[in-house]
Amino acid sequence: MKNLIYVLIAMLMVACGSNSSSNYEKTISESLLKGGSASDVNLKIIELKEQGTVTVADSITFLTDEFRKDKQLIIDRIELAKKMSEDLQAKTKLKSEFDKYNADIAVMNNRIDSLKNLTPDNLQGYDSRNANDVLSVIIRCKYSVTLGGKTVEETFDFYLSPDGNKYYGKKRAE
Repeated sequence: MKNLIYVLIAMLMVACGSNSSSNYEKTISESLLKGGSASDVNLKIIELKEQGTVTVADSITFLTDEFRKDKQLIIDRIELAKKMSEDLQAKTKLKSEFDKYNADIAVMNNRIDSLKNLTPDNLQGYDSRNANDVLSVIIRCKYSVTLGGKTVEETFDFYLSPDGNKYYGKKRAE
């Protein structure tokens, strides 16, 4: 009796695991065949392996880092323009030009200050979310594609919804 329970539990686990794996395989195949059909391309999934997840906290960290990088790039450009204006101001002999450069420098200083105090505004969708909520699973997929008699084998990390039904994107595996 005890052995029968273990067998039933093992079968349930295999059934549940293969279901999500088949969802992953179906979604990945559909994304790879988008724009073509199975008759045009011979696609064979060789290996699927879950690599990890992307959580709300991961997403917030990524968006915040990207925001900071973009903001710093703009600040650097404004500081370069400010430096050029200061150099031109030092070389000018006309009071009207000196005053114009001075006004431009003041505007650039204000912009730099406001940018330095700017916070990310693209995080509104995460306000009520738990930081540990899973947004996506990362599935490493090794597959072969035969097209026109030539076979190519590739490995990509696919970003899918937690249930495996939606495709978000892919990145070549490192």
